[in-house]
Amino acid sequence: MALLKDFEVPGTGLVVPNAYHVIVKVNTEKRLNDIPPPPDPSREDGLTAERGHEVYWKAGYIGKIAIEIFSNETARTEGKTPIGAIAINPTDVQINGVLSTDIKKFDLNFFIDPTSQLSIIDQAYNHLLTLEYYQGATQA
Repeated sequence: MALLKDFEVPGTGLVVPNAYHVIVKVNTEKRLNDIPPPPDPSREDGLTAERGHEVYWKAGYIGKIAIEIFSNETARTEGKTPIGAIAINPTDVQINGVLSTDIKKFDLNFFIDPTSQLSIIDQAYNHLLTLEYYQGATQA
């Protein structure tokens, strides 16, 4: 499975139409408890009001997605070098080059539903399809 979406090779201005976006890794974490907000002595309750995206602090199963991008499916199956990658950590992908910064980093994190009939990878692709960056992408 993969997603087809145009991809601009970082720093080049070159746009590859219908590039082949493949999830190559989903790191998982089981967070047993909510992470408490940092202290804020200026507030009456003593806690920070803005906590950020809940995937960073809420208890549950969290998946962190890493994506490699190929010019097309044939390049992927023939073992060609990816033309780009989208990941939080550069070591999560096997590419010597610049990671795309067109996607918000927290968008690569999602809550895994351990009771779902879908695999973690399928849940990850479904999550990507909800993101602004992947609007209009098609499944391959």
